[in-house]
Amino acid sequence: MKIRLIGPRNTLGVGVHFSNFADALKKLSGIGDLVEEISSHSQEDMLAAAARSRPEDINICFVSINLQPFFKGTNIQWIVFESTRVPEIVMSTMLVSDLVWVPSNWGKDTLVANGLDIDLCDVVPEGVSTDLYHPYFQRTKNSVIRFLTVGKFEERKSYAETLLAWSRVFGNDPGVELVIKTDHFFNVDNKKQTLNNFIEQTGITNIRPIWEIADSGTIVDLYRSADVFVLPTKGEAWGLPIIEAAATGLPIVTTYYSGHCQYLKHIQSSVVKVDWDLGPITCPEFQHFYPTQDGNFGSWAMPQVESIAQALQTARKNCVALKQQAVDNSEIIRTEFNWARCADRALKTLQNRGLLS
Repeated sequence: MKIRLIGPRNTLGVGVHFSNFADALKKLSGIGDLVEEISSHSQEDMLAAAARSRPEDINICFVSINLQPFFKGTNIQWIVFESTRVPEIVMSTMLVSDLVWVPSNWGKDTLVANGLDIDLCDVVPEGVSTDLYHPYFQRTKNSVIRFLTVGKFEERKSYAETLLAWSRVFGNDPGVELVIKTDHFFNVDNKKQTLNNFIEQTGITNIRPIWEIADSGTIVDLYRSADVFVLPTKGEAWGLPIIEAAATGLPIVTTYYSGHCQYLKHIQSSVVKVDWDLGPITCPEFQHFYPTQDGNFGSWAMPQVESIAQALQTARKNCVALKQQAVDNSEIIRTEFNWARCADRALKTLQNRGLLS
């Protein structure tokens, strides 16, 4: 038999998930030799792999592709999404898969609410690279408390709400700084201009945006140089930057809703929660990438600006105590949610279903 992994190796969330899971699985004695990695970017490689497939094989796909007409064996979709209405293009693939994996209980509940048979869905949490993200050798404390946010510049990450809350409570306060590490693969120039315009128009001097594509070493240094991580997201399938910050030992300011609660529930003592209301998705960009026939795009969390402001003040006031608790909690994250544990949970799931001979 073969355990065939189909996905991309890149710096996006799905690519990081695919790459690290594949590497962890290949390291296991007796398992690694069974692993066959196929790039989802190569139609030629995928068709060749499909021709090689056998009924006893396990094919795990990390992107929304219907494997059923091509691949023999058990076809598993390991899928991510951020809304209460699973996009039609994603859901259509789920409904023809033999099994579906999601990284969180929230994801499973959402899929079931969208019509997937509960018996076909398993929760297999993702991980974090503990060799990169750990609480050691952080910067020497100074008088400026540094807040950090990392993520694509899009409406889902609530940059507008965060910036508005920051301007209200911290303005040009020299005792605090907000570092924004962001990028995107779509409409980049306009997004960059939007952020720069806000900073210029408000005259805020304690916000530092970083736009360039950064390697993992640069990102790690940003986490280690920060005191608090802030991302009041509207929805996450897993929330890679949030778990990276938690593994590094940073207090987290965020909405307590959707996929990242899978690991945040274990470290709530270092999480400052932002209040939110569930609201309809009206983001044009989301609607562009996930069109629907009936115009219903589902809902996600709408963080309250006043609550973000209060959370920022709480994090600043209690920074020392929160940071110490976050460093202690990072051990929980690094132990329970490393990529080796992710591979182990995946294999246990396959074994429980009688798919491993």
